[in-house]
This record gives sequence, structure tokens and C-alpha cells, in this order.
Amino acid sequence: MVEPDMGGRGVGMARETADAVIIGGGVMGTSIAFQLARRGFGKIVLLERDGIASGTSGKSSALVRMHYSNESTIRMAWRSLDIFENFEEITGGGQASFKQPGYLVFANEALAEGVQRNVSLARSLGVETEWIDPGEVARLAPWARLDDLAGAAYERRSGYADPYGVAMGFADGARKHGAIIRQNCPVTGVRVEGGRAVGVDTPRGPVDSPVVVNAAGAWVNKVAGLSGDWFPAEAIREQDTVFETAGIGGERVGVMVYDAPTKLYFRPEGADLLLIGRDNIEPEHVDPDDFNEKEDMAFVLDVVKRMTPRWPDFENAHLLRGWGCLYCITPDWMPIMDRHPGTAGYFICTGMSGHGFKLSPAVGEMMAELIMTGACPRPDISDYRLARFSEGRLMQSVFDRGFQG
Repeated sequence: MVEPDMGGRGVGMARETADAVIIGGGVMGTSIAFQLARRGFGKIVLLERDGIASGTSGKSSALVRMHYSNESTIRMAWRSLDIFENFEEITGGGQASFKQPGYLVFANEALAEGVQRNVSLARSLGVETEWIDPGEVARLAPWARLDDLAGAAYERRSGYADPYGVAMGFADGARKHGAIIRQNCPVTGVRVEGGRAVGVDTPRGPVDSPVVVNAAGAWVNKVAGLSGDWFPAEAIREQDTVFETAGIGGERVGVMVYDAPTKLYFRPEGADLLLIGRDNIEPEHVDPDDFNEKEDMAFVLDVVKRMTPRWPDFENAHLLRGWGCLYCITPDWMPIMDRHPGTAGYFICTGMSGHGFKLSPAVGEMMAELIMTGACPRPDISDYRLARFSEGRLMQSVFDRGFQG
């Protein structure tokens, strides 16, 4: 049951003050709230327009992996893995339901050099990953046709978790440290005076605060517009599917996979189910308040078309369900984590571009450090500065632009 207010004082309350207001109750907002609260930053108020994880977070495929093309993001993912593995202890009871079947990145000859370079970079940073040859891939993926592959990256400790459980774990952990988690409470105004943030307005009354964090995900520019701002982050529609594989003979998929040649990603969903998504080949820009939340049959057919050559028995699988959800993407498909360039006390955490869930534990720590000290050198949060777009210093990837990073 989603409580309408975990710690709020109800409709019609008087003017309120806080040390930090966080806008957005997905994994980013709740992680930031948790990290600020556990560090004793003061009174933290998180405001969510609907329920915790009701937006992008709750529909995440929830993969946790470290394979990236740049140092800072690898460091974030590696740190996040440690938190996922110790989630209950760190949050004081949160249930991530983290499973670790391992993760493969299939690479053909065209991609092999880039994937191997990513593996080498990650290993230099202490990540447990390796490049394996087709024979070893066949041992881990006996169901697959591999004749087009040069090998794969393999991460033994990677896995997936429960996105709702993670967001609620952060929220409950924040509340245990004194934070107020207020659901069904949209922000209707962001107040700026004399070049600095001074608070927000809500239907339940204003909240005065010297720190405002816009962690509204796909709604980032709906919130930004309340103070006359706009950030280079846009909502696009993403789709995922779940297929039933109980009627398929032979081996089951027991490991998470990003199949770079086919642009599919998939993971087990219990014993006889397989969650499958696809790179966002042609981004569909949408209004986050008005988009199709069902799967398209054309998308489903394309998934089957791409999957069947890799796993011939997949032609006997049956679609169980599918859905449309949202990504918030930036021009280089990497996050923005920064101070507002012209408004003191206003912080931005957005544009996760499909990386958000797996990075959320580290993002909370980094944003808390930025808010409290003004910097976060390792992982280097300045790599995700807003100005990189105007500077022409976009982050690069060995893959096509997309959530693989």
C-alpha cells in the first residue's frame, strides 16, 4: 500500500522550512534524500507528485552492471554495486532483492576492440570483469548461436534488483534519519530571489529552503519551467517486454546479456520468463504526462526478429506482457549532475539516459557531497557538469549513442 504521506503533517499545513528540498521520488531523489539525511544535513523534505517509484524508476529493467566507456561512470557503477550487495545493512532494512546471475556483453569483430578497451579500463579501476573467448561464452550461454561473435565481456557479480524495493528502501532509510517523504504533493513553484533558490510552493503550502534539488527525471523541464529554466534533457519513450519460455526445449537463459550486434538486452525474470528490451534506435520524444504506456506490436515483432537468430528456439516463446515507459536523455546519453549555473542553492540531477537505476546509489552519495561541500572529486562529478554541452566536451562511448554508455 502506498501511503499518501510518510511523515508529512497533512493538507493545509502552515509555512514550512527545510534545509533541503528534493523534487522527485524515484531512485535518484530517494537516494539523495537518504544520503543527505544519514549525513545529518538537517531537515530534508522530499516531494513526489504521485507515489514513490511511480514514474520511470518503477518500470526499470533494473540491470546492475559496470561495463562503461569512461572512468567516472565505471567508478559510479562499481561503487553502486557495493551498495546493492549490502543494501539492507546500509539502508537499515531496505529490500533490494538483488540477484547476481552475471552479465555478458556480446561483441562481434567490429566491436571487439572497443569492448576489450572498456574491459581493460574497468580492470585498471579494480572492477572484476574479463574478456572471454567464444568457447567460454558458449559455456555460459549454451542456448545461443555464437558464430558471429569474437567474444564477450563478462562480469560475474552483475545482476538485477527490484526497482520499487530499492526506491522504497532509500525512502524508508531517509525517513529513519529524520527526512520527510511527502507523496501526492506536486511542486507548483520554484522560488528564486536575488539569484538564489529560496524554496518551493506546493498545494499543501510553501516550503522555504536554501537548497532545492531538481531530481524529477523525465519531468525535469516541467519543474525547470517553474523558474523560467530549461535543461538539455528530454523525455523519450522506451519499451520492454517479458516473454514466457516454459514451452521452449533445451537450455534456459541464466545470465544477463547485452547483445551488441542485435542491440537487444535481456535477463531472466524467474525460471521461465525472459525480460527483453532493445536499444532506442530512433528515439520517440514524448510528453511525460501523455504517452503510450503499452507496448507496440511492431516493437514486439522486431524483438522476435532480432532474438530468434541468436536463440533459434525463441520462436516458440510467447509474449506475456510489455509496457512503455520513459527515459530522460541528454545529447550524449550521460547524466547531468551539477549546480544551477545562475541560481545559488539550486542543484540538478537528471538525464540519466537509461543508466539511472544502476548508478543511483553512487549518485546519491555524489550529489550529497556536492551539496554539502561544493565538490565531489572521485568519482569526478564535474564530468557530468551542465556546461559540457556548450563546451563541446560530450562524453564518448564505444557503442552507438544509447543507454549502454
